Amino acid sequence: MSVCPWFWRISKGIAARSATRSEVNRFLGIFFQTDRNLSKTVAHCSRGGSAEGRLSMNKPLRTKHLSKSARRKLEAEAQSPAVFLKAEAGQAFIEGDYQRARELTMQALVFEPENATLHAEIASSFMQEKKYELALKHLMGALKLEPTSPKWLSAIGTILFLMDKLGDAVGFFEAVYQLDPENAMNVSRLIQSQMNLCDWSVYEDQKNKLRILDNDPSNGDPFTTLLYVDDGAFQKKRVVMKTRKKATISEQKVARKFDRTPVADRKIRVGYFSCDFFNHATMFLMARHFELHNRDKFEIYIYDYSEEPDNVMRQRVLRSADCYRQIQGVKDEDVAELARADGLDIAIDLKGYTKHARPAIFGFRAAPVQISYLGYPGTTGMPTMDYFLADPVTVPKEGRRHFSEKILYMPNCYQVNDNSRAHPEEKPTRADMGLPEDAVVFCSFNNHNKVTPAEFDIWMDLLKDVDNSVLWFLAAADVVRANILKEAEARGVPADRIVFAGRCSTPDHVARLPLADIFLDTFACNAHTTASEMLWSGVPVVTKPGEQFAARVAASIVTAVGCPELIAETDEEYRALALRLATQPEERQALREKLKANIPTTPLYDTEQYVRDFEALMEKAIQRYDDGLKPDHLSLAEGKV
Repeated sequence: MSVCPWFWRISKGIAARSATRSEVNRFLGIFFQTDRNLSKTVAHCSRGGSAEGRLSMNKPLRTKHLSKSARRKLEAEAQSPAVFLKAEAGQAFIEGDYQRARELTMQALVFEPENATLHAEIASSFMQEKKYELALKHLMGALKLEPTSPKWLSAIGTILFLMDKLGDAVGFFEAVYQLDPENAMNVSRLIQSQMNLCDWSVYEDQKNKLRILDNDPSNGDPFTTLLYVDDGAFQKKRVVMKTRKKATISEQKVARKFDRTPVADRKIRVGYFSCDFFNHATMFLMARHFELHNRDKFEIYIYDYSEEPDNVMRQRVLRSADCYRQIQGVKDEDVAELARADGLDIAIDLKGYTKHARPAIFGFRAAPVQISYLGYPGTTGMPTMDYFLADPVTVPKEGRRHFSEKILYMPNCYQVNDNSRAHPEEKPTRADMGLPEDAVVFCSFNNHNKVTPAEFDIWMDLLKDVDNSVLWFLAAADVVRANILKEAEARGVPADRIVFAGRCSTPDHVARLPLADIFLDTFACNAHTTASEMLWSGVPVVTKPGEQFAARVAASIVTAVGCPELIAETDEEYRALALRLATQPEERQALREKLKANIPTTPLYDTEQYVRDFEALMEKAIQRYDDGLKPDHLSLAEGKV
């Protein structure tokens, strides 16, 4: 049921006022870290400025600066049942006993029935259990008491976002944008929601939104801004500031001492950390990688915090590992301690800041050498993350300044691929997919939230310039499809020139890819897995590299498959290249034949050589540590990198 009509009724009389930063911090700790671990939530909450916030964190109140009467008043309040109950509830929350936290908070409400924060804290306990409907109900209670409060409005928007009610969420975030326009966390959620809807009004005041995010770089989702703007310095500033404000990370800046022997006469112990050990894009790339590790030189440990049931892909990874650890539900600090007890030499984070990531594990130092790899296309900004694995195309020398890590340079593309995968035996026809049989099919199978007006303008021009052409666009939700059709119509392109593709199983998805003629890449965040899948299916990928890593991935991929001619340096070159391929069927067919010949002979799908190169870099990184040297940019080439 939509809550938007209700919202507009209760918000009709909203007055423009701002919540204090301490109030916002306390509440955002509850509601904006819900897919993260508890330690980070507590760290965020502890910055709140209210007395009950400090008590709930068991921190003593400083009273020396107060007058005698003020001290007596504070001491009297501290003896009240409500304060005691709130402190006990806070402790129960920290310990993960959410049922008890709720019961104590409900008792406190008897003494303070007008305390909106207590309603919010009940909601936060339900959020930890992913009981979003109940959390929403109690947040409404807080909003009823304080109907013009930006922090409650923003929190309701966040719950609706997590419930995938994005249209309703946008209404709440937009209201907060008017009431508390400098609230960076709210702006980040607004941007994320609108991009997920292909609601491109998000770009109308992009400069102002970026200013707000830049002024408060520690708040907001890093991955959202990767899609929103191609600016490596901006992305680095945000994640560096974000990690500095996380107590669980910043307190661990000094590397721990490890009780270990050098690796010269033993196997190197490598641990991979992720929740994606199932039928996920990362595993479709990496499964063969695990199988090809040299077991005479390396011991492989898997640290899995997925809630997914057992599956074929996980079993494939398990057969390739020496040790499997299920760490779902284990605290970050305890995971790091477990990894140290396992004697890891190298800890590899496959998540970064993607969904359900747990970067705090690496803030606690899981291993002497820690590496960010594959999952997140940008710097982590963490002082304890030593290396980032890339290649000369994705991170040229001038791009290193956008990373807090040192770069491990693979000689070819950084992206691993599985050369053991089979081409589908059964392939659909264009008619099966609703595509015209004789049309030129431009394809956009990136996630739709990567698409911006900058690319779309060019795509619509191509449809107008190429008779009998269509754009095959991946979008499942009706609201996204409606927004794309609206944008096409605004550019003079009728609806019948857009053919939508829905979500389907991975085998069915891969089977339909060869039906496209030309894949059109997005700019700020390129195709990654999709680009290599398209090339593997024989479809040329037209791409334009940008500045940040995420905007250079497809250029690296097409280079590794021996087709650098698919790289355009400007918008004009991108359009001209796509237009030429669309209007020159002989050239297009020659490219398809070249791709078919290059897949088995070029580095992109040479998984065996990739793993050997990867292992050689791991050896160099841990040997450098054993030699007492700090991390530095490393490659397999001789001489200075």
